[in-house]
Amino acid sequence: MSIDVSTKPRLSGVFAPTVTAFNNDESLSTEGTRAFVRFLLEEGVNGLTPLGSAGEPIALTMAERMKALEAIVEETAGRVPIYAGTSDYSTATTIELSKHARSIGCDGLMLMAPYLLKPPKQDVLNHFRRVRDSVGLPIMVYNVPVLTGIEITAEEIQMLAAEDVVHAVKWSHMEIAKVQDTRLLCGKDFAIFAGIDITAFAALALGADGWIGGIPMIAPALAVQLCRLLTKEKNLDEARALWLHILPIIRLEYRAMGTNEASPHWLAVCRESAALRGIPVGVSRAPLSRLDSATTEELRVILEGLGQLKKTTLTAAV
Repeated sequence: MSIDVSTKPRLSGVFAPTVTAFNNDESLSTEGTRAFVRFLLEEGVNGLTPLGSAGEPIALTMAERMKALEAIVEETAGRVPIYAGTSDYSTATTIELSKHARSIGCDGLMLMAPYLLKPPKQDVLNHFRRVRDSVGLPIMVYNVPVLTGIEITAEEIQMLAAEDVVHAVKWSHMEIAKVQDTRLLCGKDFAIFAGIDITAFAALALGADGWIGGIPMIAPALAVQLCRLLTKEKNLDEARALWLHILPIIRLEYRAMGTNEASPHWLAVCRESAALRGIPVGVSRAPLSRLDSATTEELRVILEGLGQLKKTTLTAAV
């Protein structure tokens, strides 16, 4: 299937992941999910990337993934582009989820490499090719080796881009050189997103087009402001000051990165931030639990210091 990306707006700005809401009995809450989407849109995000990792697709059935995505698309109502996370180990399942995303009006796909069994690299690249040929939507590669165990190189992104297989990349990687290498190899028109909050400032300053991560869920308006200062206004001094203002929440979010304890979990921080705002997202399905009371209080203090805890009128979930 041909894709004429020249007719589509260039991807840039803050694309926010979406939290999948659950009720107290761990059943899917589409109303809570819609409420979170409304919050993101009201905060001015430029796009959405639902059901990547933050949307917990691995905790959902196929039917639930489709139902959650349908609610998100309906709530968004075309106001911003949606690049749907439709990743699965199985190429056939990825294609099925991707065709569903296309059928309900998603603008593109955000795909991880097949995870768990770590297939050979050629099989991974062919996975993207098969989805592209079968579905015909633009693909953003979500390179997150810490979750998939597979590293996709800038050279491989260049090759797939030259084949018209992929059209953007989200680098969820501590190596900031991935951004500059991709820009050098793929040119000025290829969309590059910072995918890990701790490197977002440097990635945007180096020339990334946008940001997808936890802060776009925790404090979307601040993420949008920082992205604008660096990519549009080229105001490094104000951007640096804002970054230092935001940094305490990023340090909390990533405190456990690389530790065996892995607590607090970054997703639990994102979820608790929404709960502190009064957005009814609930708790993750087990095994992931909510933050402990001390960390929740630490998070509340930081969010208050950032001016983020304002009275909300969002509708509560059942």
